[in-house]
Amino acid sequence: MAHLLLTYTLSPDYLARRGDYRKDHLGLAWQSSDRGELLLGGAVGDPPTSAMLLFTSAEAAEAFARADPYVSSGIVRSWTVQPWATVVGEGAATPVRL
Repeated sequence: MAHLLLTYTLSPDYLARRGDYRKDHLGLAWQSSDRGELLLGGAVGDPPTSAMLLFTSAEAAEAFARADPYVSSGIVRSWTVQPWATVVGEGAATPVRL
């Protein structure tokens, strides 16, 4: 299984504004998780400055970002999708043991 990271850069007022969109954002996230597309996700930092979401395909990650109310509202300033070459751990896409 491939791993793709959707990375969000959050606006400085993210915590103050997220409440208006959180229910819809988390609903979208759990729907994607229930379909097996989103494996893990959450904010990074204290206070959060970014977020990372681990997907099984670039298409699913991009579709998620385009539908996410955090993105459309502007509390996500920018986002990227990049392949993540996971090599260690039970869920690694391409395990490497030397």
